Amino acid sequence: MFETDRTRRVAELIKRQLAMLIMRELNDSRINSVSVTGVTVSRDLKQSTVYVSTLDKTLEPRQIEQLLNRSSKYLRHLLSQQVDLKMTPKLVFEYDHSLQRGVELTQLIDKLNNNNAA
Repeated sequence: MFETDRTRRVAELIKRQLAMLIMRELNDSRINSVSVTGVTVSRDLKQSTVYVSTLDKTLEPRQIEQLLNRSSKYLRHLLSQQVDLKMTPKLVFEYDHSLQRGVELTQLIDKLNNNNAA
């Protein structure tokens, strides 16, 4: 129980700090609109997966992942200065497709409701 609670707290701390760091410290306008939607941290706290998404459609999800993963060492360094952890986890960025799926499901439901009303 303690281990799970600790990883959850560390993940939440990383999520908050990275959201600010991406917005303030990365001088790339292509990823300024990126939101950190979640973070998972391994049990040993050595690696974390950072889930991101954006409503801006100018970049493909794969491109966003690549841009952020190229900046991961820099972000990890900045993060280590912001959080008080014995060891700052390695950061791996993945695009979170759940918002896109949610929009698609909402559109399908609206379409079905419109067809039933007609």
